[in-house]
Amino acid sequence: MGWKVNPNGINQFSTGIDIYIEGETVSSVAMIIKGRVEVHNDGMRVTVGSGSFLGVNDLYLGKYQSTYTAKEEVIAFIFEIDRAEELETVLSKNSDYHGFMVATYNNMIYDLDQTYQNIIRQGSKVYQFILQTYENYKENSERRGYKPRISERIMKLRDLDNDIDILRDRINYYSECRKLPVEVVKQYFSYGNAVTLYQVEEQVGILNQQIEALKEIANGYISMAQCLMDDSESCLFHLIAEMSVEINANSGDNSELMDIMDSIIEEINEAEKFSEQKLGKPYKVNRKKMEEVYHLLLTGDKEKDVSTQTSLKYTKEDTEKVDRELTDSFQKLLDYAEIEGEEAEGMKSAMMDFIMMKDKFSSDDSARAIRRKLSENHYQMYMRIFLRAYKEKIVPRLVDMFLKYGYADERLLTKDQYLSLYFLEDNSQSEQSFCTVYNIKEWLTLVYEGQKAPSKNEFDLEYPEYITDLKRQGRIKEKEVQLWLTDPLKKLDYEIQNMFKYNNRTTSGQIMTFVPVLHKDQWNSNIERMYLNAQKVNDAVASLLRIDYSIFDRELLYADKEKRIIKEYIIKKIYPDIILMPNIGSNGIMWQEISSKRRDSSARFLLPSFTDVNVTGMLVRIFGRYRWEMCRTIEGTAWNDIKHKSLTSEYSDYLQFYRKNKELSEEKKEKIKLQIQKGRNSSREIFVIDYEQWMNYESMGAIKLNKPVREILATYCPFSKEIREHIKMQPLFNEAMARYYRDKQKKIREIEARYRALQKDQIELTPELEETLEYWRES
Repeated sequence: MGWKVNPNGINQFSTGIDIYIEGETVSSVAMIIKGRVEVHNDGMRVTVGSGSFLGVNDLYLGKYQSTYTAKEEVIAFIFEIDRAEELETVLSKNSDYHGFMVATYNNMIYDLDQTYQNIIRQGSKVYQFILQTYENYKENSERRGYKPRISERIMKLRDLDNDIDILRDRINYYSECRKLPVEVVKQYFSYGNAVTLYQVEEQVGILNQQIEALKEIANGYISMAQCLMDDSESCLFHLIAEMSVEINANSGDNSELMDIMDSIIEEINEAEKFSEQKLGKPYKVNRKKMEEVYHLLLTGDKEKDVSTQTSLKYTKEDTEKVDRELTDSFQKLLDYAEIEGEEAEGMKSAMMDFIMMKDKFSSDDSARAIRRKLSENHYQMYMRIFLRAYKEKIVPRLVDMFLKYGYADERLLTKDQYLSLYFLEDNSQSEQSFCTVYNIKEWLTLVYEGQKAPSKNEFDLEYPEYITDLKRQGRIKEKEVQLWLTDPLKKLDYEIQNMFKYNNRTTSGQIMTFVPVLHKDQWNSNIERMYLNAQKVNDAVASLLRIDYSIFDRELLYADKEKRIIKEYIIKKIYPDIILMPNIGSNGIMWQEISSKRRDSSARFLLPSFTDVNVTGMLVRIFGRYRWEMCRTIEGTAWNDIKHKSLTSEYSDYLQFYRKNKELSEEKKEKIKLQIQKGRNSSREIFVIDYEQWMNYESMGAIKLNKPVREILATYCPFSKEIREHIKMQPLFNEAMARYYRDKQKKIREIEARYRALQKDQIELTPELEETLEYWRES
């Protein structure tokens, strides 16, 4: 609260002052003596006047559910209470308070119901308009010989749900009660505190449910209104505008579409007005952009060096701003890195050589030399720019684009491309994320700050092992070892020169022609479509976990000395860190299955920031390699010893003796031989081919694998319970899973026996132990 409270006394508030703020802890309630107050949150905006109580419903939840703002000069009495149990002290001060409080919430329940019904009606109107206009757009497109664009969001759109029907009878009752004269209400409820408190508690229960329902339905309404127009390419406004421009460009008649556009604008105006007046959450429309697009449709006047898509997407002011910021990008980056003189001239010369290359993928010696020099310069600049950006925190967008995406020079991209890159929404974690997804700038920041250990290098050495190797080679002295182990600059330089530099190339999929800077010849599709954000990555991970549910489940040693638990094993889900390399690529890398040799640490998966390859397909291969390497780590030197049953030992034994396997026909043996060649004689890569078939086809009930491989995968990479139930009717799968079920039941019996022994010794099972038993029983 931004005002000084006069507790248990009269307070005066100027127009616009927030008396209470949504989300803050309840510290008092108020009664308006004079003036009007607006009660608003993300779902409603109602006004209350003199005699109304403020904040009583919030007492029951501990935090203010709304913001209370003075609409004019307000005089109010403040009661300093913070618990519902203290309401009785307020009622005891004045018998009239009973009636005022009940009347307040009779009115409030009615007002919120009116708002709710208005949103339902307005939402239904917008919903019908969007569906009809979208169908009209598709019909219009096909009739004129154009292919209509599919808007998934419009196709998935649903009318708003009425979620408070269960409260309807009680809402109607209190809405009727509001018609009672205030004097009658005051007289009735003044007879005793218990009667009033019971009534208020029930009113508050209804009111708080209404508030939550309003917040939810208002979000739904705004999302629906955004289908009319927002900054995306899938909104109705953009779809109609895009087709109208195309028809205009082909000298066609777009007057019918302009009529549709007029009706869309009218609907947008109405939605904007409604949300502003009735909802606490505004529907924001880029008016300037809308006017520019409408002018473009009327005149056909657009910039020559940008596409129709870009003209529709960004305002003229936006494009001019970006042009100013990105002009002489490479020089600005050199200045930011504080590189001057001959060094700067050499770097500019190398960049110009690359810009002037006609074929940037050429394999001749001179082209390779140019790319090599450009790459060397890039990583030198990267270290300096990163360190300055880290210190300054708030950095120019140009610097961010360089660090996160590999942007270096506007002359290497089309205007469409660098505009899209500039306005690209940065990577963000969703609430449902399994894996934390980092761009390379974020990852290097964590390494520099010591929050993440440096990664292995390309020779599979951890950072401490790398330092030991340097000492052994005589490249550093004994007294320097501790400095290298603790110096953040050394760690950062190591991460850039080893993990980053190496994998920036490998994730690109263009080993021979790779350069670490973006250029226009690399793009095959829309930048936004190719960009991998956290949501896309985690959606792909989620789809694979619905098949191979246990891939990130690790069995770890557990002890709790306080509770006398000496040695048990628990299951813990440990999701990998996923790092996006700043390139346009086609290859995913399983870089390390654990970090710093700790069994309970996260794996590290690497993906390109931009790709036109299916991300689920990339992750399937990564998952396969992770399964293999994790098993090798757990098994140690016995990873291929068939005496110790495991995924790697059984699969290696299968590969070694497949020619003698009587369960395999000659035809299948020949296929295995070809698969071994395709996997370049690497047991892991051969396994990954089978794992892909297991995930992509066998999980759907298709028969792709031979019997020995199916049994190995069914045992060590089991399908989720839902899939197992679905395919178990097929004899081949039922037979393959028999061993998995036997092993699982044996595991459950062993755990139950150990837990009974603990309980016999009067040792209480901890939640971790109970969750582990539940995992084995239910998964």
